[in-house]
Amino acid sequence: MRSASVWLIFPLTVGGVLGGAIYALGQGVPTGAVVGFGTLASLVIVASFERIQPFVPDWNHSKGDLAADLAYLPTFLGVNALIEPFVRVACVVIGVAISEAFGIGLWPTEWSLLAQLLLACVVVEAFDYWPHRLMHEIPWLWRFHAIHHNPKRLYWLNATRAHPVEIAFRGFVNVIPMALLGAGEAVLALVSLTNAVVGLYQHANIDFKLGPLSWIFSVGEMHRWHHSVSVAEANNNYGSNFLFWDVVFGTRYRDPEREAPAEIGIEHDDLPSSWWGQLGAPFKVH
Repeated sequence: MRSASVWLIFPLTVGGVLGGAIYALGQGVPTGAVVGFGTLASLVIVASFERIQPFVPDWNHSKGDLAADLAYLPTFLGVNALIEPFVRVACVVIGVAISEAFGIGLWPTEWSLLAQLLLACVVVEAFDYWPHRLMHEIPWLWRFHAIHHNPKRLYWLNATRAHPVEIAFRGFVNVIPMALLGAGEAVLALVSLTNAVVGLYQHANIDFKLGPLSWIFSVGEMHRWHHSVSVAEANNNYGSNFLFWDVVFGTRYRDPEREAPAEIGIEHDDLPSSWWGQLGAPFKVH
């Protein structure tokens, strides 16, 4: 039974949640309800399987990081809620200008929802790959992103561990292009749900295999390389959910000779452990 779930849990969850969401949207269910229910269902599945088949059993126990992770969750949600009105205004103003300039909307609204979602995933990742990569390669940006690499274990809750500056920076960059192109509310809702369900599996402490999907999804065994304590390994696999652009730019990485590392974090890490201390750490003179 376990051997089957190792291979099936991830594709069944993603396929089931997104398939159910597309059906529900087609039946007129409000987008907020679809995203909320789909996210909750994914969370229950991931949290349950972290206990049933953990990748590292010890990662299910706090390392003195639980309080900070609990604080980062509302921080993540709150910053996104604060920037959303500004994003919407910018999208409306600039989007109207683009439509008038070209005389038509640029988004293929006549496509099926599934086809639009697949296109949206490629577009969104294109506008998140470089901001994420730059946060690794530019020292002053790394100060903010280092907080995400600070934990010594990976589990569903620390997926939202990010400094508010990083949340705002990457939030503006990867959300606006989709709306400017004229993508509808249903498509934006499906992108949000995809980010939630795939994002939960990205950090999940679940023993699951990707097989050929390791060329597509930046989750589980692939994302653990990105959190390796070795910088040479960590500076790869930048995709938030997918590896499309890592393949294109040559940053997809895995060592075929060994398993993804269980030793993660930052070498010579001097970040404070508290949420409040980490918020101020990037602004201190080094």
